[in-house]
Amino acid sequence: MNKALQDLVRVSRLFGANPDYVIAGGGNTSYKDEGKIWIKASGTSLATIDESGFVSLSREKLKLIATRKYSTDPLLRENEVKADLHKAILYPKELRPSVETSLHELINYRYVVHTHPTKVNGVMCAIGAREHCKDMFGDNALFVPYTDPGYILFKVVAEGIRAFEDMQGRQPQLIFLENHGIFVGADTTEEIEVIYAELMAIIETRLYLRLPGTEKFILSSPIVDQIEGLHAGFAGFKAIGMNSELIDHFVTDEHTFSKANKSFTPDDIVYCKAHYLYIPEKESDTDLMEVAAKEVATYLDHYGYLPKVLALQGQGIIAVEESLKSARNVLDVYENILKISFYSENFGGPKFMTDQQIAFIDNWEVENYRRKIAKS
Repeated sequence: MNKALQDLVRVSRLFGANPDYVIAGGGNTSYKDEGKIWIKASGTSLATIDESGFVSLSREKLKLIATRKYSTDPLLRENEVKADLHKAILYPKELRPSVETSLHELINYRYVVHTHPTKVNGVMCAIGAREHCKDMFGDNALFVPYTDPGYILFKVVAEGIRAFEDMQGRQPQLIFLENHGIFVGADTTEEIEVIYAELMAIIETRLYLRLPGTEKFILSSPIVDQIEGLHAGFAGFKAIGMNSELIDHFVTDEHTFSKANKSFTPDDIVYCKAHYLYIPEKESDTDLMEVAAKEVATYLDHYGYLPKVLALQGQGIIAVEESLKSARNVLDVYENILKISFYSENFGGPKFMTDQQIAFIDNWEVENYRRKIAKS
């Protein structure tokens, strides 16, 4: 492995192993030379990635995607783009490159590290995201309003970069995506690390509210096993119940939970789905279970799938998935949602994805593929 790819693996693991920047299989990284780009394969974990976890593509063929005319139907269009992306693969053919490959190609720096830092998303998932981004980073950053991932986001970012270059005479090294995350570009991995450290330090100065404690305690309640049994009636699910000061802050009542009852980012939907179920407290576990059973049935009827996150008023959170590993991922991602919601209060309060934005992600084959790979 040459030095450039060694550096790519190192910086990928550095950020991928830090849950303040990446949760589960999120984020992606790339390196490019004159003719090729190496980018993380879809669904691969940055925390443990090695050279085999990257896909090499022809930059010449990737550039053709920007010149083509695609269908106006969103799902058909993304399938057409996916096919052209596959044609650009040099090796290995059996892996699928990140859906954001073309976006990485746009950024004219040798290295690009895209992450979803919790504190960054405390800003990006807030009502005042654009204004606070401008206030903190001024003309050093490009802010991109929420756009459906894939080809449309690629085109919006391309236009944003062109406008930035016209104004600044250079490409942005910081690209903030509303309800998504951040792209950082540089010609060395050391510079990438410096830029991240500086931007995080700036955000830290604006965090006036102290985050509640995050030390987690197992929720030892019979309701956890009962919820697992309820889901097992549909498939072989596993449930984990947890509480912490942070969780307790949001499950106090329905109002506090309303600030974390929906997805902020596409990654939230991949791991936790988009809507989270609140179960009010009852006088007995029997009454609580009866209410939970009714609420789960109503949820299933409304959304067409089972809830992955259930909040028990005054008790904690239950994460449910098809395996213990997947349930832990759900718990980790949902805890991150709670942190984002809390941090967003420093910047105007939480701003969730819209139902239309959620529907696109839920029905997008690319994210369903990533969800499948993450589970395996």
